Amino acid sequence: MQRRKRFLSILLALVVLAGTAVAIGAFVIPTAEDLLVQALETSQTITDSHAIVEVAVDTPEQAMSGTAEAWGRLEAGPNGEPAFRIEVLTADDAELIGTIAVSDGTQFWVWNPSENVVLTGQFEELYARLAEEMANAEEFAGHEFDHEGEFDHEEFDEAEIPETPEEAVAKLLEYFSAERAGSDVIGDTSVNTVRLVPIPEQMPEEVRAAGGLLNIWLRDGDSAPVGLEFTGSALGSGVIQATFLEINQGIDDDVFTFTIPDGATVINAADLELPDKDVLEEAAAAEPDFALLSPTSLPDEATLRETTNVGGAIVERYGLPNGRSFTVAQGRTAVNLTPEEGGESVTVRGVPGMLYSEDGNGQSRTLLNWSEGEIQYWIGGDLTGEEALAIAESLQ
Repeated sequence: MQRRKRFLSILLALVVLAGTAVAIGAFVIPTAEDLLVQALETSQTITDSHAIVEVAVDTPEQAMSGTAEAWGRLEAGPNGEPAFRIEVLTADDAELIGTIAVSDGTQFWVWNPSENVVLTGQFEELYARLAEEMANAEEFAGHEFDHEGEFDHEEFDEAEIPETPEEAVAKLLEYFSAERAGSDVIGDTSVNTVRLVPIPEQMPEEVRAAGGLLNIWLRDGDSAPVGLEFTGSALGSGVIQATFLEINQGIDDDVFTFTIPDGATVINAADLELPDKDVLEEAAAAEPDFALLSPTSLPDEATLRETTNVGGAIVERYGLPNGRSFTVAQGRTAVNLTPEEGGESVTVRGVPGMLYSEDGNGQSRTLLNWSEGEIQYWIGGDLTGEEALAIAESLQ
């Protein structure tokens, strides 16, 4: 009898201990906000870094990918300019392989070995040129940013700028909702994924029209940023990730020097001609080269707010009650702009498509994507999957 009581006591103690461990674990697991704060804290300690970086970009106009090795050192120039060296290891465009970009913090060089051309310049000269071009472009771009009257420089100077990582993350979360999205491995590095979803009513019209969200990969342990992904947008998608990363290990000064090769053509960056304003305006107003379809069935109270040409894709943004919205986009592209995983295969207008859905805080967010010939279609935003499919089937 005594042995039975003792056994039950031990069993009860183990259950209590296990329950306590689970409870404590629930409290010590960092939230998405905690990880972002730690990432900024780690970033503040970085003085130099060395990485091998993979980049991939898909847009309605083109797709490209490549790998580069990069070295960087902060506060190398007289005004805090960084020193860096970037060497292109692989690229879809063979002519880019071997390209080297170097800066010692004062001067920079970009060398393309396939053409033996070096673009070079002094940062101070480039700053002066950019300031001049920005002043000339003020009339062209000013209306894009003047949503509520003229810009008040004095108000900006007195604005509260975040001074700590906690304040910076709090400011970020005024515009994005953040959530943990699991863990992964990049190269040999274990990472935590933080997903940032734009809060529609906090975003500019252009951003809301295009849609999209961000995934950030942070190294397990110190939350050093290892990668960033932009996905689910009519603009396209992009990902950059470091398959190798080391920080604060020291870098030799010779890494940030460059000798112009014999026979190379040298071009001064300050002498380059920038695109003409009229050319930019014509590109923005370009008509689509395909038959544009329009929805004939919409959710209740949906109202067309804006139609824009985003990188060759026509994007229509519709407003819904309570600050919600969704977009219908279409464009000529052979590139898949949807996330690589997490979707559901569906049939849309008689062809295969992919449906991505998220539910949270009483709202549904959906992205529906499919192609008809060379034209790709996206419907995404504050919709259920059923609503997105109904809109798609109504396109005429």
